[in-house]
Amino acid sequence: MTSTVDATAILQRMEPTRQRPAAVALLGVLAYLTALVQLLSAVASTILLLRPGQVQVLFQREVSDWYWLITAALSAVLFFAYIWLGRGIFAGAPYAWPVVNLLAAINLTFGVLYLFQGTGWASVILSALVLVLNNLRGVRDWYAQP
Repeated sequence: MTSTVDATAILQRMEPTRQRPAAVALLGVLAYLTALVQLLSAVASTILLLRPGQVQVLFQREVSDWYWLITAALSAVLFFAYIWLGRGIFAGAPYAWPVVNLLAAINLTFGVLYLFQGTGWASVILSALVLVLNNLRGVRDWYAQP
């Protein structure tokens, strides 16, 4: 009997759950998808690092194993960073709002620099979408921003 009373008391003390805006859910999913891409990049770089020979070819140019090692390490760090960010987005953590804006602005800037090199347009469009979604009123309220 006491366990039922204790559970009821705990539920009554809990704050009412907030409704997550659809834009927040989309931002969280995009963060997790980006984490997946970073994980795939880390795995691919590790595979290329382990290929026989000191030098591999990237865009018809020879690169050292150090390139693949650094790329794998940075991609692994970004994988964990985007997992952390996705969790923050879904939880409504105040740190997530500025981090999403900062990363989207950086990606937008680099996307403009690479407009005619394959991924530039996709980066610009996705980064602009993320900036717009992250600055909607409901999303800012989700993060408890003024």
